[in-house]
Amino acid sequence: MRIILLVGPSGSGKDSLLRFARKAFKSDASIVFARRYITRPPDTSEDNYYIDAIAFAHLEAAGFFLSTWRAHGNLYGIADHLFSDRQPYAVLICPVSRAAIADFEGHDPHATTIEISVDKDVLRKRLQGRGREQDGDIDRRLRRADQPVLARNHIRFDNSAPLERSGQRFVTLLNSLTVQSCPVDRTVTVFEVNR
Repeated sequence: MRIILLVGPSGSGKDSLLRFARKAFKSDASIVFARRYITRPPDTSEDNYYIDAIAFAHLEAAGFFLSTWRAHGNLYGIADHLFSDRQPYAVLICPVSRAAIADFEGHDPHATTIEISVDKDVLRKRLQGRGREQDGDIDRRLRRADQPVLARNHIRFDNSAPLERSGQRFVTLLNSLTVQSCPVDRTVTVFEVNR
């Protein structure tokens, strides 16, 4: 099974790209998009399992998750059973925190991490437009976006363009990854989107 991790700052458009890719691959049973378990209240733009913190703690104690992380006061996790060799799919795409990359690389050292990046001004406007954060929170998120992503196989994808253009490029990238053999460790590729 090939594991593709998707990381990037809040507001970079990860969920929009995932929705675009799900539609593009909806008839391809070999590609599965992992759903996260999260304790944050539901958001219509995301496809997650929403559970409370007590249920999350019970699942975590039972070893249900391959990886869990905390972000902005909420708990996130990806179920361990998705990574079983008995699963019928060939590619698993997981939206995760950059802090969780090592957990997945420990399970599969050939996992590929796609970092979704976006122009700083675009990111600020997106964060302001959704109205979840105060200005101080936005500044903290912008600073965090500058931190390097530590991954063995790292691809940076610029998502500053309109969704129709960047979505097509994202699908092209995923297609190229599903047919490639495992990449060489410590590679960094910049997959830029023409604006």
